[in-house]
Amino acid sequence: MNWLNDSVTVVTLQQPRMRKGSFASLIGATPLLDVFVAGPENQLVAECLSPTGIEQLVNRSPLYLYGPSGAGKTALALTIAARWTNEANNRTVTMTSGSDFAKAFTRAIEADDMDRFRQLHRQCNCLVVDNIHELATKPAAQEEMVATIERLTNEGAAIIATALELANLVPKLRLSLSSRLNGGHSMQVNLPSSATRLEIMRRLASNLQFKINEKDLDALSSQLQDGMSPLQLQGILIRWSHQNRVSPDRSQKESKRLIDKLVDSQIAKGPTASDIAKAVAKELQVTMELLRGPGRKSSVVRARGLAMLLMRQWTDMSFQNIGEYFGGRDHTTVMHACKKTEEDLTKDIDLERMADRIRQKLKS
Repeated sequence: MNWLNDSVTVVTLQQPRMRKGSFASLIGATPLLDVFVAGPENQLVAECLSPTGIEQLVNRSPLYLYGPSGAGKTALALTIAARWTNEANNRTVTMTSGSDFAKAFTRAIEADDMDRFRQLHRQCNCLVVDNIHELATKPAAQEEMVATIERLTNEGAAIIATALELANLVPKLRLSLSSRLNGGHSMQVNLPSSATRLEIMRRLASNLQFKINEKDLDALSSQLQDGMSPLQLQGILIRWSHQNRVSPDRSQKESKRLIDKLVDSQIAKGPTASDIAKAVAKELQVTMELLRGPGRKSSVVRARGLAMLLMRQWTDMSFQNIGEYFGGRDHTTVMHACKKTEEDLTKDIDLERMADRIRQKLKS
């Protein structure tokens, strides 16, 4: 860990080593930054990543990280798992999500292959379950998870889970599972406060190779509301960059007016998924039925990818939520579409212009 000042810590993010015997069905989104910037709102989380915190991981298991989408729970869970498993040469890790665990459990029952399923999830030194709240509507899978946690706890394994809220507040989560999750150490992961927002935006701007002077960056950061995710902060910076490209030589007064405009747009109620989808469908001349349907025509895939990316930038929707909006697509499909669209926007001038027009419509 690296301390920037008395209250802000920078934690380098890591991925666990996939040694022989390890298993991963969890494919998380690539973090926007390769570090987690922890201000006063997340100092307890930073302490979990200290040498003492890692040493106490098994005693704190299940370590339950909860908080809003975009706060960095998954990246932190994987980093904690990496630091703990890397301390010994023979520690294995299994990484899954609530939905993947439930799907694999159902497939194992249908194929009469429960032995292999349990080997993958119970014979490991560290189990990471992302979005464990996704088990809420799967009672049989919940009981299997209870048995898995009990087995791993008895064998001295480390267990890390993430969720949107405390286990006892998750609707339809069985008492048998919530009580075991609450039996460990629960910790809230908060969205960045003003103390960390400027540092996050500085690093985001550097990653995006945006030339924004420190004075403008500080003015923009200081006027934004607390509780914005790094993804939302990146969206603000992207909008600033688009405006700056139109008139790069603006005066100080014009810069202040632009910042005020961006802040006002952030404070106002943002567009919904439906708003974004309709704007994209109209601009790229496809029907909503095609946009949300299974069609693979290149023009439809292009429009769908842009809509998915804008939803990630303009809303708090997770990859899974976006996938559900588009006909129940898998979160990995959404991740791939967003990544490809980001790449296309840097090369396709027409697509970039259409995206700009859509952003203008959404702002208004």
